[in-house]
Amino acid sequence: MILRNYSIRQRVLLVTSSILLVMCLLAYWSANLYGHRAARISYDNQLLGAALQMAESITLVDGELIVDLPLSAFEILAMSPRDRGFYAVRDVNNTLITGYDDLPLPSKTPKTTPLYYNDFYSGESVRFVQLKKRLLDTDIDTSIVITLGQTSIAREALAKEMSLFVTQFVLLFFCVFMLLITIGIWLVLRPLKSLGIALESRSSTDLSPIKMIVPKEIQPLLGSINYFMEKLNTTLKRLKRFTGEAAHQLRTPLAGLRSEAQSALEEHDSHSRNEQLKNVIACCDELTVIISMLLNQANLAHRFQSDDKVAISLPKLVTDICREVTVVALESDVEIAYVSEEKEAMITGNEYALKQMVRNLLENAVKYSPKDSPVEVSIDTSVDSIILQIRDHGYGIPDSEKERVFEYLYRSKNNIKSGTGIGLAIASEVAEHHYAILELKDNQPTGLIVEVRFQQEKQYES
Repeated sequence: MILRNYSIRQRVLLVTSSILLVMCLLAYWSANLYGHRAARISYDNQLLGAALQMAESITLVDGELIVDLPLSAFEILAMSPRDRGFYAVRDVNNTLITGYDDLPLPSKTPKTTPLYYNDFYSGESVRFVQLKKRLLDTDIDTSIVITLGQTSIAREALAKEMSLFVTQFVLLFFCVFMLLITIGIWLVLRPLKSLGIALESRSSTDLSPIKMIVPKEIQPLLGSINYFMEKLNTTLKRLKRFTGEAAHQLRTPLAGLRSEAQSALEEHDSHSRNEQLKNVIACCDELTVIISMLLNQANLAHRFQSDDKVAISLPKLVTDICREVTVVALESDVEIAYVSEEKEAMITGNEYALKQMVRNLLENAVKYSPKDSPVEVSIDTSVDSIILQIRDHGYGIPDSEKERVFEYLYRSKNNIKSGTGIGLAIASEVAEHHYAILELKDNQPTGLIVEVRFQQEKQYES
């Protein structure tokens, strides 16, 4: 499925214009209703005024009905020159007294007056008002009904004029508002464009954090970019360090391997040649160990970036590694003893990395332990931490070198054992990745205690 590119600006404009269009349509509809209502009320009042004047001119004198329609009533109707007026005056028996005999009457008998209604007369739409007036004279009490109508040309023209005005206003409002919205969106998205320019203008080697003043809504994005650049910078540093370490570590055994092989070719004495070939095998073994450690380090660096942290039972992990290292320990006449009680201690982390850390620490303890001595492993818990300790009875590490042994490729001048100088450095890196504290302490009477303290709060936060 091909995803189409889309613009935030276009989406915001589309959503905003759609909402604005709906609001404008509602405003137009409401204003149009108001215009027709205003026109109707205005002309209804005019029609009622004329009917009232007609009613005032009709009197009852000595039992005789006197109808003298005033000119002013027709002048009011004449204020709309294109409209025509129609009237009828009837008594209570619906007998025509004066006016048009065929004017339409309301469909229902009115309970109150005045009564307004619409109908067609003489082929036109006409608005009517019906007014009832009571007439009193000596012994006579009667009523008359006045029906007055006017065509709807003027009121419809007024309603259209008001609707046109409202339409023009709504269109002007829509255009002005869309212009303001476009300017506002440009101002809102300007920090994103500035952020893009800042990224594009950087060199490929500049991975320092971007320092810009951006709106609060963009700060998480900037923080994510800086976090990603920090991780990328860390990865590149590790790659650079790995390349340097690989070149440094491989150069010496390769040179020794070549030298011994060259000497073996030139050696005529079979005994000396055998010794040189043994040295070649030793160099190959050393080279294998170094390559294995370097690949292990590269694998760990990759897993730190790609693997998710999971819940791990630290006692189970440690006991599994103890069983795996036991064979190597027995070959060196060293015993591995897990001395903790059976209890659960859960941490959150990368299982592969933690196994490598524990293995490196155990193998180091076995390597530097004298024969027939134990390597003790324990796990203790406190309120806020889980403590892993690995204790051996070797000759230990001087206080002056306790910090330096965690550096890559560092080898003590007094160290008579062969090694790569990478194991403890990897262990320190794994501990740091899990927010743990790795410390070296003196064992009594001799030996070294390696302590890894996992902070439980940090474990849950990570």
